[in-house]
Amino acid sequence: MKKFLATLLVAANLLFASTVHAETKTYTGVGEYFMGERDTLETAKQSAKDRALRDALERAGVLIQSRSRTQDSELVEDEITSQTGAVLKVLEVVYEREDFLVRATVTVDIDAEDLNRRLEAAAKPNADKVLLAKQKLDEANQLWQDGRDDEALELLSQAATLNPNDAEIFLKRAIICVGNGNFAEAAHDANKILQLKPNHSTALWIRGAAALSAGDTSAALDDLNAAIRSDPLNKHAYYFRGIYFKIVGDKKRARADFLKSKELGFSGSVGEKFLEANS
Repeated sequence: MKKFLATLLVAANLLFASTVHAETKTYTGVGEYFMGERDTLETAKQSAKDRALRDALERAGVLIQSRSRTQDSELVEDEITSQTGAVLKVLEVVYEREDFLVRATVTVDIDAEDLNRRLEAAAKPNADKVLLAKQKLDEANQLWQDGRDDEALELLSQAATLNPNDAEIFLKRAIICVGNGNFAEAAHDANKILQLKPNHSTALWIRGAAALSAGDTSAALDDLNAAIRSDPLNKHAYYFRGIYFKIVGDKKRARADFLKSKELGFSGSVGEKFLEANS
């Protein structure tokens, strides 16, 4: 459940007045997942189910955040997961498969009004932590802009402790780690981002670059291809895939990817030297 709850949409049509009685309603959601080379059928089915559950909640119009009821407070994902789990009941999951496409159809019961009351109560104690984490993220961004990476990383670690479900915190920390050549830490943060936001293109290229630095070319290619599928204009993914092709000796593809990366606005030293030698 944790993955799909990070992306719930806000809808404001479920709760109209305090006189409305709590009512459990049944909803159906559909989710699809295309299997990659590294996916097993079970992981693909779980991903399809997660997306189907998210779709069911969106169809229900569950009120996750309401300015009028939570006074501008925001909930972290763990609280949403906990409170939604108390009122959501999965009645049925049906799977279908067409080649590499796995489709899940779920039927769930949701007591939306009870959920909103629980979330409203949970939001209050977390609001301060969420706000403080955002402030630390903003401060870290400024420190990074000023070239004070170590101080920025310290603030980001504090922010991550306060709000471990804000992908932006881990993304900024991963980018700084890549810039410092600390690919192992960058990969750790990329994994966290992908837990919160599956198929996040930047996290995928960062993890792919980290795999390259560790010599795991197969995993690197999978992630870099996935990053490009997610965002065909991802200049860094093309660049590091160019490095992959250079490593395996495929000069034609390496040249094409380095040129594409350069066309999109990124030109690293490895690519420049390769293009000069293979013009």
